[in-house]
Amino acid sequence: MTLGEKMRKIILAIGDLACFYLALFLMATIRHLDASYFLVHLKLFSIIFVVWLAVFYIGHLYESENFKDRKKLFSLICRLQVINIVLAIVIFYLYPVITPKTNLALIIIFSSVFILLWRYIATPLFLKKIAYRTLLLGNSKEMKEISQLLSESPVMGYQLVKQVDSFSDLQENELKNLVAKEKIRVIVTDNLLKDGNNSGFLQKFVIEEMFQQKEIYDTIEFYEMVFKRIPLSVVDENWFLNYLKVYRQNHSFVTKRLFDFIAALIIFLISLIFWPFIILAIKIDSAGPIFYSSWRVGQNGRLFKIYKFRSMYALPEGENWPRWANQNDSRITKVGKFLRKTHLDELPQLINILKGDMSFVGPRPMEKELFDLCIKEKPIYYLRNIIKPGLVGWAQLNYPYAASLEDELKKFEYDLYYLRNRSFWFDVAIIARTIKILLSF
Repeated sequence: MTLGEKMRKIILAIGDLACFYLALFLMATIRHLDASYFLVHLKLFSIIFVVWLAVFYIGHLYESENFKDRKKLFSLICRLQVINIVLAIVIFYLYPVITPKTNLALIIIFSSVFILLWRYIATPLFLKKIAYRTLLLGNSKEMKEISQLLSESPVMGYQLVKQVDSFSDLQENELKNLVAKEKIRVIVTDNLLKDGNNSGFLQKFVIEEMFQQKEIYDTIEFYEMVFKRIPLSVVDENWFLNYLKVYRQNHSFVTKRLFDFIAALIIFLISLIFWPFIILAIKIDSAGPIFYSSWRVGQNGRLFKIYKFRSMYALPEGENWPRWANQNDSRITKVGKFLRKTHLDELPQLINILKGDMSFVGPRPMEKELFDLCIKEKPIYYLRNIIKPGLVGWAQLNYPYAASLEDELKKFEYDLYYLRNRSFWFDVAIIARTIKILLSF
């Protein structure tokens, strides 16, 4: 997460919290609550407000894409507030100090109005005042993608001021004057600083600006921060060796395995309630087995058998048709479409997690035939098997179904980002976002 993005989310969250408390005080004024009764409300609702902020975060309310469409923003706030009402009722049930039915309804209504107004105020504020003014130096493919993204999504926290892509006639003082005049805060530099006729004065310029408290980023570092993926064009021997260094320093394997086993066991036992209904629906919908199994490539290239509820029409015995699927794949049954959309077809993979073949979070396990195609195209693709495959993954959240080799390699860029940045809290964030998607299917 970039510094500008962090700042935007923090400011939005503080504003939302202020909206909650403003709604509480307005409700207390309208309802004429006495001081002692108001203090009881204040203590209990302070806990509830923290829970509500967590719901907003999990519900994606702080992501930049929700700034662009006001109708979508209004719909999202309404859905999240319904969840907040349910959670508040649960808290009141567990701690029956007060039962403020009318007061809760007023707080929800007032806070929803205030949060909408706060978003409408915050959007131009982020676009013009808070966004870090950014200068791009270079003309690589990745730099052009960065330029396009910042131009289309200034609410990310970075405002593109200028991209300098030609240095043949550039004088040393021109860049300094540009930075001073445009009040540049962030400078992103291409690999052109390492070679070329102008590399000397450009390196000097970057170093001097660094001492002026400017944020200096290499193109790939900045690309990774804003796109949340690592382009395959930059994954070379040096990147690979650097990743291995980071990988060896990660000591969370035991904690991750313990979390996987306990969570998988709990969810597996709870989910058994739904299995008879899923099995019955599959049998009524189409002929064939209930479960589907196939060999997948796991950690360190070890093959293991994965289990799923069958979501496609069964092939005759002995036939196999491995290829990439898409959302409108003709092989998918009617029940299968529902199972895939809700990810209920993947419930049997909890058995794989309990056996230790998979983890909750990680790159999705690939069929051997498709995996070999990716390896043939990009040998570095084998790197995704340095950890266990996962039930959910970063690539799943950020890229649709891979319908081709090109799509699969693009998803691999998100897998690389996860491998490089993986942590317990990153796993928690991925699981939380997955839950949000499942609840809004």
